[in-house]
Amino acid sequence: MAKKALKKYCYDISLSEGAGAHLVSWVTGLMVFFVTLALLVNFSLATITKTWVTGLSGALTVEIKPPLSPKEGGEPSSQSQKKFENSVHRVLTLLKDNAAVSEARLMTDAEIRSLIQPWMGPGVTVDAVYLPALIDIKLTPNADVARLQSDLKAVEPDAGIDSHTDTLDDVKALVKTASLFVLLLTSVIVVLAVVAISGIVRSKLLIHESEVETLHLIGASDEYIARQFRMHTLRGTLKGALIGLVCTLAILLVIGSLTHTLDDTILPHLKWAPLQWLLVVVSPIAVGSLIAHLTAQATVLKELSKLT
Repeated sequence: MAKKALKKYCYDISLSEGAGAHLVSWVTGLMVFFVTLALLVNFSLATITKTWVTGLSGALTVEIKPPLSPKEGGEPSSQSQKKFENSVHRVLTLLKDNAAVSEARLMTDAEIRSLIQPWMGPGVTVDAVYLPALIDIKLTPNADVARLQSDLKAVEPDAGIDSHTDTLDDVKALVKTASLFVLLLTSVIVVLAVVAISGIVRSKLLIHESEVETLHLIGASDEYIARQFRMHTLRGTLKGALIGLVCTLAILLVIGSLTHTLDDTILPHLKWAPLQWLLVVVSPIAVGSLIAHLTAQATVLKELSKLT
């Protein structure tokens, strides 16, 4: 409907002719392209943060050190091995009957080796290393973590307890920094687009100065002339915005096809709500058109006031 209305509009100034007739479409298309990408990045960061925080919060990892060997290359004594096994048993018994724990699982040696191997460096095998016991704990909602940690220390003073607090803080700080950077980048893009559209409209006004003066002579008001430039800019803006949006969605599909095979633990699969998709499709076009519309109006009226 909007496109039909724009087609029916009759121009007294030949704005579609001459140099730079389609510059507004290019500038708006690039602005919408980058703004849509920035919006998608923000939604993606929010999704990744929620996934990582959900996975790390509400969980504890307990480490029980392996029995020490009497000398390098030797085997641990039977007494040390028995003490190690008793420690694991005591901790598991405590966790089984604790109200703060919804699930406690002793990780297998294969799982522990897969965690350690990347840190061992090339040429070093994990088989030569005595493995600790790792217990993965899932907490109940509103669990008293401090009391649980105190109980674990009472049962096994040498146990290491990782609540993932530092990791969660690092993830949140990283996401906040990235979101702030994306916001600043988006602001710069919008400002540059406003400056570019203003310059384009000013140039078009100079190119068609004789036509503008003729309209003034026959009694056309500044608002009437400004409407010519405004409608022309809006038409080019809508065309460029649609092209920019299509290019962004095409790139999104390509990225999705390249990353869908990645492990969820490395990069969670991104799923957006219908409202987020609506914002991605509608808001860049609406905002881009509004910015171009207002910029053209303000620029033309300012320049026309200098001619009268």
